[in-house]
Amino acid sequence: MKKSLIRRHESKIGWQALLLFFITLITTLLVTAPATLLAKLVEKSSNGQFVLANVSGSVWHGVAAPAIRQRGGALLVLEKLHWNIDILPLFSGKMAVQFQWDNLTQTLPMEVMFSFGKIELRNAVVPLQAMVIGELMPMLQPAQLSGQLQIRSENFIFTKAGINGNAVAEWVNAGSVLSAVNPLGSYNIKLAGAGERVDISLATISGTLLLEGSGSFKLDQGLKFQATARAAADSKGSINELLNNLGPETAPGVHTLNLMR
Repeated sequence: MKKSLIRRHESKIGWQALLLFFITLITTLLVTAPATLLAKLVEKSSNGQFVLANVSGSVWHGVAAPAIRQRGGALLVLEKLHWNIDILPLFSGKMAVQFQWDNLTQTLPMEVMFSFGKIELRNAVVPLQAMVIGELMPMLQPAQLSGQLQIRSENFIFTKAGINGNAVAEWVNAGSVLSAVNPLGSYNIKLAGAGERVDISLATISGTLLLEGSGSFKLDQGLKFQATARAAADSKGSINELLNNLGPETAPGVHTLNLMR
């Protein structure tokens, strides 16, 4: 009888040890999972539209150069991005990630909080090249826009019900292959999310090309945006080719651009 109890006790200890071994193994694999695994997940889930290049580190703490695949197949590579995933919020069903860009001044790290049906961005900073505008708006591709585009937002929230928050995009040293004048100027784009609607406004900070416009993006209707473009008083004639490609002349010297998507 005693031998039978001893065998059962040893068997129980054996199973516990085996279970502990597998838990330890799985935990170790998760903690030490290479960042290349995350890169594969990002590329696969985005159907190849987004890529993490030059990846190093682990899934939880790594660095990579995010890239956007353009329509022609080439990659539009951004600054290197460091990330750190906080493990503790995972136990409450959330994921908190901190991001820090190389060569970019950030007072606070960018934070992204994922929870059920909600994505919240805090202290968001996204540096882009202006050519991404042509990727989003094919009708602007012939202009081959250039310059630096930086999007900033203190708080921006995405839910199933819509988008809430404010963001500002600054486009500096704007240029185009259709203009001999470079840079054309600097511009300010404001985004204001209120549920199913995001209001958009465009204004000129300074420059030869004067742009202004307004519109909105609605979940059920897409983008509707109208802008006017004209040359500054002291530069008329120098950017006519660009103006004619942006839209028809609806008033003397004023060209109207309608964007719908």
